[in-house]
Amino acid sequence: MRGKPLKPVAARKTVQDQVYDQLREALMSGAFEARESFTIASLAERFQTSHMPVREALRRLAAENALRISPAGTAFVPDLSRGELADITRARVIIEGATAELAAPHLGPEDRAALRQIIAEHRATGVSGDIAAMASANRRFHFHVYAAANSPILMSHIENLWLRSGPYVRFLSDRMATLLQTDYREEYAHHHEVMVDALDRGDLPAFRAAMERDITATQDLLVRFLDDLAA
Repeated sequence: MRGKPLKPVAARKTVQDQVYDQLREALMSGAFEARESFTIASLAERFQTSHMPVREALRRLAAENALRISPAGTAFVPDLSRGELADITRARVIIEGATAELAAPHLGPEDRAALRQIIAEHRATGVSGDIAAMASANRRFHFHVYAAANSPILMSHIENLWLRSGPYVRFLSDRMATLLQTDYREEYAHHHEVMVDALDRGDLPAFRAAMERDITATQDLLVRFLDDLAA
C-alpha cells in the first residue's frame, strides 16, 4: 500500500457495534415475531443511547435481509413466506451439509462427548418444556459442529442464514409446547443422535445426510404449521 500504513484501531466495540450485536443475537434466537416492528426512538430509549447508533445498526441488519425498513423509518421483521422458507432451507442444506462434512474429521472424542452432553440437555428441555433453552441447545449443537470446520467464510454464511431464519424459529417455538405433547417429543433430537453415532463409526456420508435431514425436518414442521395457519 502506498502512503502511510494503516494504524491499529482500538479493540473496544463502538456503541453501534454493541447495539447491532444485541439485535442480531435477538433476531437469530427468534426473539421477535414476523411483522413485529420497532422505531429508532423506542430502541434508542431501550438501549439508553442516541438515535445514530441504532439507525446504523438497523441499516446493517437490513443489508443482511434480517429486517426491512419502511419509508417512514420504522424497522420490522419480515413476514413468513413459504417461498423464502424453501429458499433458506435449500441454502442451509447445501452450505451446512458441506460444512458438517468438512468438520467431521476434526470432531474427536472430546467433541463427540460434548455433543452428546448437548443432546442430553436438549432432551431435558423438552421434558421440562423450556422452549427457549431447547432452541439454545439446538443452536449450540449445530454451531459446535460448524466451528470444527475452521472456515470463517462458511460460518459467516451460516450465521446469516440463521439470522434470516429468526421469524421461523419464533413461529415454531410458539407451537412447540403443544407439539411436545405428541409423539414428536421422542423424535426431535433423533437426527442429532444419528449424527454423533455416525461420527463414532467414522461414517462421514451418514453424518452429512443426518445433518441435512435435520434441517429439512424442521422445514417440514414449519410448512405443516403454515398450512394450518392458512386454513
